[in-house]
Amino acid sequence: MRKFVFLASALILAGFAGWNAATNQASVAAPTKNPRMDVMQMMSAAKNLPTQQFIDHSLVHAGE
Repeated sequence: MRKFVFLASALILAGFAGWNAATNQASVAAPTKNPRMDVMQMMSAAKNLPTQQFIDHSLVHAGE
């Protein structure tokens, strides 16, 4: 019984030591202040965008 208690406490202690070593070096990056996006400037400065062609078939009658 004493061997089991000693082994269990050693495993628990080793687990806590490993958890502490793994999380001790973890750092959280400081939040950065993102500048606001100027949507109007993005739309006016966009160049060479693909165009989409629309063909209106609403006036085409079948049988004529």
